[in-house]
Amino acid sequence: MRTFAVFILLMSVFAHANTEDKPKAEQLVTGKNEAICKSTFGQEMISQQMTFSNQTNTQNIRRIAERKIAAARKTFADTGSYCDAAHVLLTFEPESLSGKDGDAQFRNN
Repeated sequence: MRTFAVFILLMSVFAHANTEDKPKAEQLVTGKNEAICKSTFGQEMISQQMTFSNQTNTQNIRRIAERKIAAARKTFADTGSYCDAAHVLLTFEPESLSGKDGDAQFRNN
């Protein structure tokens, strides 16, 4: 048990020293964990892409997935944050499903 406590203490010291060496601009100043958000973003983006690509889904379901993907990409381009982009993928509700320039053209089966 003592060895474990010493190990934890040493790891804490090294972790603290590591953040002290970084310039303030490189230190994470929010409570967001970009590594976790990056994983969530990737998984949700794949899920939305699969929904969009599945031709057995209705046009409206596919269009919603298309809008979520576009909104998440724009958010990431604007903020550079995987947390912000993942939030958009999980919560975005499109205002309209009417066709816009750049939308996929779905065939009627």
